[in-house]
Amino acid sequence: MVDRPAAQTRSQSIAETLRARILRGDYAAGERMQEVPLAEDLAVSRTPVREALRSLAEDGLLEYAANRGYRVREFTARDIQIAFRARAAMEGLGARLLAERRLTEDEKHELAAILERGDALLADGSYRADDFSAWRRMNRDFHVALLRMADSSLLEKIARDAQTIPIVNQGAFHWYSDADFRHSHYHHHMIVHAINAGDGERAEWWMKEHVNLAGKTVLARQQQADL
Repeated sequence: MVDRPAAQTRSQSIAETLRARILRGDYAAGERMQEVPLAEDLAVSRTPVREALRSLAEDGLLEYAANRGYRVREFTARDIQIAFRARAAMEGLGARLLAERRLTEDEKHELAAILERGDALLADGSYRADDFSAWRRMNRDFHVALLRMADSSLLEKIARDAQTIPIVNQGAFHWYSDADFRHSHYHHHMIVHAINAGDGERAEWWMKEHVNLAGKTVLARQQQADL
């Protein structure tokens, strides 16, 4: 007899593993996601893999076609643009709410520590290719922390859903110039400065500017790469 709760937990764990791989770009857009190879790779049976693939399709990361199975969803430039605009709106509102209610001392220290990590990465005067993973972690920690501090499950959900596109979730830092990294982190500082000052309007404006600029950079670099 199958332990249903255990089976669900296993399929959820597999789904999260595959989700992380898709969002990292480990699987190319349009790549087939076949049960047998995935089950062998993950050292599990096909059943939880099948359930995981179905779950990822429901989340919009995969597409399913009869007799063809699952493929990693391909996103258009318009999809990417809309996703960044949705992120900008939700994260901008989150920043405004934080400024209006003011940060606790612990929250101020947490954000200051994240900003210091970014400062350290840029301290040598140039941004090295082998720092992308460290920058990505710092950037993600910054945005996740602000959404968590805003204490709104609705904002978190919408912002998270907007990041089901890999390039929106992980960023396109391999396309960033040194100036792009510095401009991005300057925005981080200005967002926190506005929040600490209790200026909700400026906090929202800086966050929207920050996310929208990232979107424009991604779209411009992607279009250049496609030429």
